[in-house]
Amino acid sequence: MKVWINVIAVLAFVGTLVAGKLYWDERTSAESIATPTPVTQASSTSPQKNWASYTGNLSKEVVEKLKVASETGNPIKIVMVGSQDTSKENNAWPALVEKELMNKYGSDLITVEVQEYDQDTTLQFVKNQSYEKIIAAQPDVLIFEPFLANDNGVVGITNTLDNLSVIMTRVESQVDDLVTIIQPSHPIYNAINYPKEAEQLKAFADESGYEYINHWEKWPKATSEELLTYLTEEKDAPSMKGNKAWAEAVIEYWINEK
Repeated sequence: MKVWINVIAVLAFVGTLVAGKLYWDERTSAESIATPTPVTQASSTSPQKNWASYTGNLSKEVVEKLKVASETGNPIKIVMVGSQDTSKENNAWPALVEKELMNKYGSDLITVEVQEYDQDTTLQFVKNQSYEKIIAAQPDVLIFEPFLANDNGVVGITNTLDNLSVIMTRVESQVDDLVTIIQPSHPIYNAINYPKEAEQLKAFADESGYEYINHWEKWPKATSEELLTYLTEEKDAPSMKGNKAWAEAVIEYWINEK
């Protein structure tokens, strides 16, 4: 008799344990459905670039263009135009500048196009209507090196500025809200009239409301033989040293932390 009582007690105990487990399993399952397990969001490993902190030297027009680009996702287009000085080569100043712009601003804010017109003068540029290629590119910002060195002793500064005026009139009539930045060509060793022509180019830029980057400040003086190391053997374009100096000036203009 005692044996049956013990058996019944054991069965009852086991039944209680099984029923309890089924109850808690059911309750836990219901709670997991009612309260989903939160998914942990992976944090970004790349810091957000504060592009506005780099714009200390930029005009308010360019800053506004960058702001719109950041809001819309449509990058501004910079078109760099010039002679053999404004080369498409990988070690030339346009490529060096583009690399830094991508590092700081990124392709979401800026794209770059280079138009090189090797050995052209302003007169040839006008006669060939090469300004149509600038118009076709529809730049937001034009960085223009208007063939000052190629014109030197050939076209004459008065005609250079007249031609430049024609070019810009044509471009601005077809490109809305264009911001233009003018630059001189490379310095010329021991030149006499050429520095005066560069001054007149700057005066033209100031009078026309254009920005002006005087990259000559990064080069040796025109009277120094060291300048020759900043030019190619033919002395008609920047060498590697010259490209780095030129790029440094343009980069400082675009990337100046506040």
